[in-house]
Amino acid sequence: MKFRCFPRMQPWHTDADRSAGLNVNLYANGYDDLNTGWQANKSNNLNAGQKQEGQQCIDQKRNTRKGSVTLVSVFLFFIFSALGLSMLYFSQIYLKLSTYKKNSTLLDYASENGIKLGLDHLLNLLSQTVSPSLLSQQGSNELREDTVNKGYEIVEKLLGARLPLNNSQSWESVGWQSSTNFYFERIEEKEDYFHAFYKAEISSEGRIKNFKEARESSLEARLGVLAGNLPLSYIPLLIDKKLDAGQKNNFTKNNKIDFLPSEKNLISPQISFAEGDLIPKDANSQVQKALKIKFFYPQNLSNRRLRTILGLEETNEPVPDGVYLIKDDLGLGGIYVQGDLEEMVTAIEEDFQVVAFLTEQGCWILKFSPQKSKTIFSTPVEVLHYDLIPLGIIIVNGKINSLGGGVMDPSGQAFLVTEEEIPSIINGVNLTIISSDKITISSHLIHQGVKWIDKVPYVKDRNSQLNIFVTGNDFLENTKREGKIIVDKDSPQEIKIQASLTAADKGFSVEGKGKTVHILGSLHASDYSSNGNKLNLAFDERLLEESDLIQNAPKTAKPVLCLSFFKPMEWKEF
Repeated sequence: MKFRCFPRMQPWHTDADRSAGLNVNLYANGYDDLNTGWQANKSNNLNAGQKQEGQQCIDQKRNTRKGSVTLVSVFLFFIFSALGLSMLYFSQIYLKLSTYKKNSTLLDYASENGIKLGLDHLLNLLSQTVSPSLLSQQGSNELREDTVNKGYEIVEKLLGARLPLNNSQSWESVGWQSSTNFYFERIEEKEDYFHAFYKAEISSEGRIKNFKEARESSLEARLGVLAGNLPLSYIPLLIDKKLDAGQKNNFTKNNKIDFLPSEKNLISPQISFAEGDLIPKDANSQVQKALKIKFFYPQNLSNRRLRTILGLEETNEPVPDGVYLIKDDLGLGGIYVQGDLEEMVTAIEEDFQVVAFLTEQGCWILKFSPQKSKTIFSTPVEVLHYDLIPLGIIIVNGKINSLGGGVMDPSGQAFLVTEEEIPSIINGVNLTIISSDKITISSHLIHQGVKWIDKVPYVKDRNSQLNIFVTGNDFLENTKREGKIIVDKDSPQEIKIQASLTAADKGFSVEGKGKTVHILGSLHASDYSSNGNKLNLAFDERLLEESDLIQNAPKTAKPVLCLSFFKPMEWKEF
């Protein structure tokens, strides 16, 4: 018997390990004769071991996947919960912001409505003010004293209400209130009147019920008030005639009067009605200034005294008809005309203002230059030269049958021009023409540098002024005359006049048919007759800023209180 030695084998720990090891060793040593049963048993054992190992892996993987899904689910739940809570939180913020924005908008509207409420109330008071309204001399002096002491009694007098002006309104849960007050700025004092300037402040507050916030706004404006014996140039259109309420309402419509809107004044110009005797019946102050004399009553101006002033022989004989330039040792005065003028023509020649006087006795021509300070006065018998300029006051004790603008021809004569719109008042000239009887305007009276575009006048940096005044009383004899300003029937159909016109007795009349009178300035008349013609009036607002332009204008016969202007300046929101 032979024995074969086997190599030492490693210990087997399991049947599967043993089978696997035996199989390996047997094949390794060349034994292939194992029986089929053993082989099958080996395969079964091997497969069973592999299946057991695979099942363990699968169970382990299943356990692993089950924990991951739970973790992912928890994480997704956290994410969606956070997103949901965030959306809810942001929705609350959005709702709060939307509510705040809505309330803020409502507060803006409420605050704005408060300003509108206060402004509307103030404008109603100003528009209903009777301007000008009569004052006693004592009342005028008291208002001046209070204004000098920075009081606002003059404003209360103008508005007819006590200050401050308080108003309030509401709508549903929104409410607003306003308060209007005035603060003194400055005063311009003249001998017979004064011009007071105030700052108007309209403050408002808007609120919403059950909402603690409020919104405030303010509107600043400027107000001008005039009091005393005012220059009539400050009043756009005055009818010095007693009319009842119905006649006043129909006056504008029946006479076809239109006012051009104002750029500097929120209160549109309107017709002022007086009870009579507001337009002066004399021109004493202008006559005294032109003649460089002083007198207490017109009858003190005798023929003898007037002849002395005019440089004539001192007798009681009447003053000869003609044109006289007043002069004394102190300089030149105005122009005095005795008798009727057939024609008065204003013209511009280079730097000279020209005024030509045509009478039955001959032609007188006055030329003066404010820029050069020179005057040339041509009479039918001589030509006089002065290194001075005269006062711009022309006193005509008689009629002016034709007044208008014209040109100078090469021969040195002035001619009236009706076909063209020719400037005839030079810049820098303040001219006042006063007649005791009647003035007929035959042509345009346009100032240098003023442009009329689409029938609207534009004045910029111009400082010239023209006043035309008829008194209806003889300057020497103090007898009644016609006292009327007439726009001639043969004048241009679209006639343009830049002047302050005042007619004391018979008033103002437009003759002819189909005419339109354009006035840049003001008109004051005891009566008005349009004869079916139109009147377009634009108030010259330069007068509110340049008081020197009205220094020789006629003044009201009685003290009055008058609105000058009202202009909003700045709107603020807080």
